[in-house]
Amino acid sequence: MPIEVRREQVLDATLKLIVERGYPAATMEAVARQAELAKPRVYSAYPGRGPLLRALLEREERRVVTALAEAMPALTEDSDFDETLTAAAVNLLRAVAAHPASWLLLMLPADDTPSEVREHISAGRGFALQQLRALLAWGQSRRPGLDQLDLELAARALLAVGEQAVGLVLTQPEEFTPERYGRFARGLLSALSAHSAARGQN
Repeated sequence: MPIEVRREQVLDATLKLIVERGYPAATMEAVARQAELAKPRVYSAYPGRGPLLRALLEREERRVVTALAEAMPALTEDSDFDETLTAAAVNLLRAVAAHPASWLLLMLPADDTPSEVREHISAGRGFALQQLRALLAWGQSRRPGLDQLDLELAARALLAVGEQAVGLVLTQPEEFTPERYGRFARGLLSALSAHSAARGQN
């Protein structure tokens, strides 16, 4: 087996152990059993638990950041702000539902989470906040009332809502679906538009 294939096999086994049983369960011996590999082969892929966890976190962070980037529709002159925001939310939550293990590792850390994991969580959160800032700045001239908001606070509020949505999609996927959040977002934005229009007539 090529070393790169073995490394992916070891990382997949480690991810499964952590998601199902927590970080303490991911010992080199347990990973070897999960991957159905001799222990020396696991050590040939990663020389110890520290390098193994770092490699896993880097891989899953890349997956999450890629999903965040791909979820954002293109911001063009013809795009509608409400539809763009709704599409971004639905796209992201569909990515979460399709690959829950990656998001469980980074978004729902347990109390025994190593400090390295928290650093990766912070990096992912920073990228998501950057995406939201860009979306709100682009929408300032397109969405009535948006130019009156404190965009930094608005971006952070949306991030908090988004993190809660990700958590619910992960832990209660049958009840909280991406499509349900899409309907909610459209309804909320429509209500805000109607409220703004009513205020403008008074």
